[in-house]
Amino acid sequence: MHSMTAALAAHTSSPPDPATENGGWVADAFAAAWNWGAATLPGGNTTMFGILLVLGIAADQTSKKKGGGTVRPSGKGFLHGLVSLFKGLWGGLVALFKAVWAIARFYGGRELRGEPRSNATFFRAGTRRTDPLDAPAVQLGSIAFAPPRVSLVKTPRRQPSPWARNAATWLRTYTGRGAAFLDWAVRAVRWAVKMARKVHGWYQATAGVVRAVYGVVAPVVRTLAHALRAWHCWPYAARGLTRLGLTVALLGLTVPAWRTWTIVALVVAAAGLSVLAHRHQPKKPGDDAVYGPKVWTILRDDLGLPDDEPRESWLQLPEHLADPGARIVLRLPWTFRGSDIEKDTVSKLINSRLPGEWAGRFSFQGEHATAVYTHKPPPKPPAPKPTPPKAVDINEPRVQEALANLAPDEFLLGADENNELVVRKMAGEVSHWAFSVGSGGGKSTTLQWLAVQMVMKRGIILGIDPKLISLAPLVNVPGVYLYKDPENGLDMRRALTWGADVVMARFYEIEQGTATEFDPLYIFLEETNELAGILRNVWNKIRTKTGEDKDPAADPIWEEAVARILRFGRAANVHLLAVFQDFKDNEFSGQSLRPLFQFKVLGSYDPHQWERITGLPKSIMPPSVKKAGRMVTVTDGIPFSYQTPYLFVPDENEESGKRAASEEEAKDLYNQYYLDLRERFGWSDRGLYSEPPANSPRGIPKLLRGRVEATSRDGALNGPQGVLEGGLSDETAGRPSHDGADVTLSEADVTPSRDRLRLVPAQGAHGAQEAAQPDPTAPPELLSLAEISRRLGPGQGVPKYDTLRANKTRREDFPKPTIIKGKELFTESQILAYYAAQEKNA
Repeated sequence: MHSMTAALAAHTSSPPDPATENGGWVADAFAAAWNWGAATLPGGNTTMFGILLVLGIAADQTSKKKGGGTVRPSGKGFLHGLVSLFKGLWGGLVALFKAVWAIARFYGGRELRGEPRSNATFFRAGTRRTDPLDAPAVQLGSIAFAPPRVSLVKTPRRQPSPWARNAATWLRTYTGRGAAFLDWAVRAVRWAVKMARKVHGWYQATAGVVRAVYGVVAPVVRTLAHALRAWHCWPYAARGLTRLGLTVALLGLTVPAWRTWTIVALVVAAAGLSVLAHRHQPKKPGDDAVYGPKVWTILRDDLGLPDDEPRESWLQLPEHLADPGARIVLRLPWTFRGSDIEKDTVSKLINSRLPGEWAGRFSFQGEHATAVYTHKPPPKPPAPKPTPPKAVDINEPRVQEALANLAPDEFLLGADENNELVVRKMAGEVSHWAFSVGSGGGKSTTLQWLAVQMVMKRGIILGIDPKLISLAPLVNVPGVYLYKDPENGLDMRRALTWGADVVMARFYEIEQGTATEFDPLYIFLEETNELAGILRNVWNKIRTKTGEDKDPAADPIWEEAVARILRFGRAANVHLLAVFQDFKDNEFSGQSLRPLFQFKVLGSYDPHQWERITGLPKSIMPPSVKKAGRMVTVTDGIPFSYQTPYLFVPDENEESGKRAASEEEAKDLYNQYYLDLRERFGWSDRGLYSEPPANSPRGIPKLLRGRVEATSRDGALNGPQGVLEGGLSDETAGRPSHDGADVTLSEADVTPSRDRLRLVPAQGAHGAQEAAQPDPTAPPELLSLAEISRRLGPGQGVPKYDTLRANKTRREDFPKPTIIKGKELFTESQILAYYAAQEKNA
């Protein structure tokens, strides 16, 4: 084409072309190639024409680049045309060679353009020439913590609420108005619920199928995606075979005769790929690949190494850092001096960039200096703090031996954290003990155990217990005086006053030198928080609220009686033991008792109580254990716990052959124990100077007044103290009673309590005993309104004390009082007559 153009431009004729002659070898070769290509290649003649066109365009472009564009005419036209022909042929050959070279590179697995992206060879896979450092972080989990526990206990199925069950019953049994419509509505709701369940079931089934398909397909897709991402790292042979296979598959799908077998081959290949993908799923990158490059970037600068130093020659990380035997090996340059600062720098870098805690061991001997890091061993768990024994039996040989060796002022508390018996003195500054024990902390156990030792010391026990639970085993024990009726708070006040009088009498004798030793007197104040409220109510009723000599609103019993016992009792061998639910100083009418109790015991407490009562910080507070008899006290600023001993009974079902006695069993066992100890060690009332106040008759609760006759505390002739009921000092002293004989009472021996007592007919041993008739010539007794209200009460038409006081203030016709020493006093007959007239007028 170029030669003909050149000839025309030179106005010459072109030489004959031997290739265009009939029967020439070029025409025959071209025709054979054309026919073979048209019969073999898809598209036939069209494909061959396209190939010829592409080759011509390529040859023309090559000639233009080398020749500089259009050939200019010259005088040497023939030679110039010949040169152009050869150049065109050379350009075509070059283009053909490039096309063949591109096809060879394509099917040889080489990159189509650019430099190789990996160091792979023809038969060996390679790695990328530049690490991307974009691998996701490995989920190592915690190295320092144990894996979470999975509970195997099934969650109990939630039961329908009572409201739901009642609603369902009503819907089933309702037959009133609109029952048909309600039945239709219920049916519609049930049908809707059934359909919703079916739809939900279909959804669950479809979701299950999708999840199953995803479980099969996802690994295949993930593996293929991972393999395709690493395409440039494949060996050249694998890449070439893949390209050749895709070309053959495309050719087979294009040729109709080969299409069926091609599809079958593709299906078999896909199945094989799926199996291989499932079997060779890609593994997550190890810790070496994730953390190694990042750590090495910093370590390389810290160690002063060149940037082209390979990491593998200096730093080795395990594939899994969480393995117990994982080791990090770091090769050190000879310029690394190994000072403490340099070592700390490397160690801090390792611990800050890698999960877990690592301990390094540096070695500068041998061929290379190295630093080997291993997991830092977990700290040893702290040794368990010693705790008192779970139980201490009173009958243990060591306990009985310790009891026998106690000094008169020593008490055995129990066994401490080291299982050693704890003995404390109740004398001097610690003559009085305060117990702050919450509910369930073992107040009863502690007091009953202390009472055992008090009886062994021949002590007299004065117990004030509004509930009579802790001190119940002491009932009927000689030398024990109990005040347990919460309705007779006045008796409790008199008992406290009597205890203070004994203290002052003993103190006076000690000062005068007439007596120096006394048997111990122990005063129990059980449930002191409740007792404070009872005494406060009594004081509000009996105090004088008007006049010049009116009494203060604050109850003086705490200052005049309790505080006096606490201050002077230690010299007189009188000891007060107060038991509180919560030891607070704001319940004693402004009197602070906490400084007077130098020995405090706590049980079942909280941190606020600990700080308030002991004055020590919570940091040294022993853990509170809600267990009967587990107590905590402080000695020299150091707290310690101990277990109080208690009684056990035989039990074959227990491993030890015994168990702790129940409350009822302990009550009977302790009572018999106290009686045996009294008989063994004896007791004396010397140093009491007078008998404790007698107990008033048991009060009748409001709801039972008018229906129950006011009786003594029991049906026997003798009361719980083992003496006759009443106010006779001979009887309350524990001396022999006069069963079956007449008792002549002197006027001086009859107390107001005995005078008010009405005995039931069957109380005597030999028939009824009638109460002594009052002397009709005696003047009427003058009493305060509070006392009159307590004696008479609503049963005889007399209102409560608050109403009496209001009527006296507001009503002008109220009886006039008799004023003696500034106190307004009345007689019972005045009050009865006044309210009888009021009732009659109404």
